[in-house]
Amino acid sequence: MAMDTLYDYHIWQPEEGEDDLNVTISNSHLLPCNCFLFHLHFRHILQSNHSQQSHYLLNSSLSSYLIPCDVFFATASSILIAVFSGTGVAQDFLDTAVPDVLSVAADIACNPLNAGRTILPLAVSVLVVSPYNERQEIGQVLRESSPQAFKTLPASEMAIEDLKNVEIGVGGELLIGECRICLDELVNGMEITRLPCAHLYHRDCIVKWLETSHLCPLCRYAMPLS
Repeated sequence: MAMDTLYDYHIWQPEEGEDDLNVTISNSHLLPCNCFLFHLHFRHILQSNHSQQSHYLLNSSLSSYLIPCDVFFATASSILIAVFSGTGVAQDFLDTAVPDVLSVAADIACNPLNAGRTILPLAVSVLVVSPYNERQEIGQVLRESSPQAFKTLPASEMAIEDLKNVEIGVGGELLIGECRICLDELVNGMEITRLPCAHLYHRDCIVKWLETSHLCPLCRYAMPLS
């Protein structure tokens, strides 16, 4: 690889009703102690240096954990390493991020505005960007990523060739969503391809994806193997 993988992360206390982090704990007043409701939003992206499609989404997940505050502060390093273990992040990232998460958690616990709250929300978003220069390096990045997340095989050439393009009706909405690989918009007039599971992508994006993984990026629908 010509460049190293880059990590960007943000740690904060979510507001009530914040998009994607609105997890309700029933009977929270019955909990025996104060707890952190820890949210981890993880994304891993391939960043092209010269491709027309600048980036490709490899993985995106949102996980939530209810952790007693005293347990969190007593064993924060072990807990956070366990939480991050399924993402494949590097040890250098953990060495930097774990103390920062612990520091923000301490600020949240000591904030007078949180006095009397049983549930203390704590969120961490992590963006991993793996640069690559050549198309064939996509496979290398996949192999070097978390083995739990990226044990994949390419789809068959015939299955890729048989993919059907979708013609969006002229009377429909101009914007029909986004391609979940490159994250750019899908609009009328583009060459849009539909998998058998009905999910839509840019033609070039899904072809390149299926050349390294036979699974739909969204629902893990399995295309025929080579």
